[in-house]
Amino acid sequence: MTKHVVVIGGGIGGLATAYNLKKISKDIRITLISDRPYFGFTPAYPHLAMGWRRFEDITVPLGPVLSRAGVEFINERAERIDPDLCKVWTSSGREIGYDYLVIATGPKLVFEAEGMEENSASICTAEHAAATRDRFEALCRDPGPVVVGAIPGVSCFGPAYEFALMVHHELVKRGLRRRVSITYVTSEPYLGHLGLGGIGTSRRLMEDLFAEKDIRYVTNVKVKAVERERVVYEDLEGNTRDLPSKFTMLMPKFAGPEVVLSAGSKVAHPKNGMVIVNKCFQNPSYGNVYGVGVVAFIPPVDQTPVPTGTPKTGQMIEGMARAAAFNIVADIKGLKERYAPTLAALCIADMGDEGIGFLANPVIPPRIWVKSRKGRWVHWAKTAFERYFLWKVKRGNIYPSFEEFLVEKILRMKAVEPCDSCEGSPT
Repeated sequence: MTKHVVVIGGGIGGLATAYNLKKISKDIRITLISDRPYFGFTPAYPHLAMGWRRFEDITVPLGPVLSRAGVEFINERAERIDPDLCKVWTSSGREIGYDYLVIATGPKLVFEAEGMEENSASICTAEHAAATRDRFEALCRDPGPVVVGAIPGVSCFGPAYEFALMVHHELVKRGLRRRVSITYVTSEPYLGHLGLGGIGTSRRLMEDLFAEKDIRYVTNVKVKAVERERVVYEDLEGNTRDLPSKFTMLMPKFAGPEVVLSAGSKVAHPKNGMVIVNKCFQNPSYGNVYGVGVVAFIPPVDQTPVPTGTPKTGQMIEGMARAAAFNIVADIKGLKERYAPTLAALCIADMGDEGIGFLANPVIPPRIWVKSRKGRWVHWAKTAFERYFLWKVKRGNIYPSFEEFLVEKILRMKAVEPCDSCEGSPT
């Protein structure tokens, strides 16, 4: 009998899992559920917010590409999961049974500071980024102070750094930089921590870069409130301080969405509702359930004075999806082999006219090696990768064989590796 795999989520993790499954085994029936009718290239959302990209430049309609790949597409919101009955219910009341379930929903955004949702811009979704572009244009018409950063518990720091540097570049280009101060506020214990205890020379690199571009910063910050023209925060000594701000963009916390919580305490982690997974990104209680992407729970790398989370980059997510696909197919075939993602990653931050690239194997310490590069070519490399990734989405193959060869031979990294025991957390 043909096995049925249901994938919830149409982002990088969901698409990569569906495409990998089809590539490994043509016999599996796959259904992908997503409340959005399009795939959006998340790393380009800061560019959309700056007006450097259009919505249609960085999105792909899901219906046609999934149909060509042989994947059934349900454009509805997944509302409830019963892992005991192996069923998912959608917003229309549709009941879908599964043999295997891959939860790749992405996170619920938690704008925890008072007034943050109303008064802080966001770059976490395409819709948010489009609204942020309007806010930024208003700032350019009436310049004033800018605050960018992250609240306590944030795991995704890269886009905040990138956005601060992009704002600097755009203001310089428009001749407005001397009229706008930029302050970066963060829960990190130091610049370049990134929720990972730093990556190689990231601390020194970011401190030098912010000094060159006159971006002030405050670390170990607990943002308490975001008002229309100021940001209120508390320092480690408990003192309340504030920064004037005409334009604020703070990254929110990530948590598991309601559909994950509906699956119960064996699936949803008590800390933040994300999917509990082992080293192979399989749920320990339900062997036919996997968590892939930002929604998978990875413990913090280290304990910081103000809480920080562990980021999941696109390349890490591709590895999770590949491991999940290999493990599902092995299970269907009755094989004992299991695979875990290496969580190695290439991270690129665009600054408008140049960029910074970090190559870490793996991202989560202890690491085998780390490399970092800065230059104009990195900016163009990110632009090229954006176009390449969207081409892969349209083609229906997230990890072509030539890419696998180049990554292994030139970058000396693998997406997945055999796992003797999947027990334990991903770190």
